[in-house]
Order: sequence, then structure tokens, then C-alpha cells
Amino acid sequence: MTATLEPMAASEVYLLGLEPRRRARWGRFVAGALDLWCATTGGRFELSGAGVVVVRRRLDGVAELRVPVAGPDDASVLMGLLRDQLDTMAPDEFRAAWAIA
Repeated sequence: MTATLEPMAASEVYLLGLEPRRRARWGRFVAGALDLWCATTGGRFELSGAGVVVVRRRLDGVAELRVPVAGPDDASVLMGLLRDQLDTMAPDEFRAAWAIA
């Protein structure tokens, strides 16, 4: 029996997460005000719900991939896709698929 040190799945090398989009204080205020206005008039704007899907290396926490998303629905779809790829692809395949150097 031979043991290998190579990770079998990209999920052994990377962590997946959702982080808020970085904004200046006034940007957060404006986004929240616009969301509130849209909610009271029956619309759906969701500027404050925007974020970034991030794939980080487990070893040192460095972000390897950052993909901005417009809202919770987009984040859910993208995170589902990335989670499936991390579970089924080898690390080299995952890096090639997302053009990670």
C-alpha cells in the first residue's frame, strides 16, 4: 500500500466563503438608504446585500479567487458551483479552471 501526500480534492487545499464588499462609510450609508427606499416603494434593489465570494488557501488564508456578486441569489448559485468543483476536482484542475496562477 502506498501513501500519497497529494490532496485528492481541491476542498482539502481551499476554503470557500462569502465576504461583504468593502465600501467607504458613506457608501454603506447610501446603499442602505437606497435599499430602504426601494423596499418601501415595492422594489428590490439590494445594494447592501452585494458581496464577494472568496476562495482562500487553507494553509495561510491568502485569497486565491475573488468574485463579486450582486446579491444573495447570485452568491448562492456561485457558491454552489464552487463547492461542487472544490469537492470533485483535484487542486490542479481547479486552479486551471479558474485561471489561478
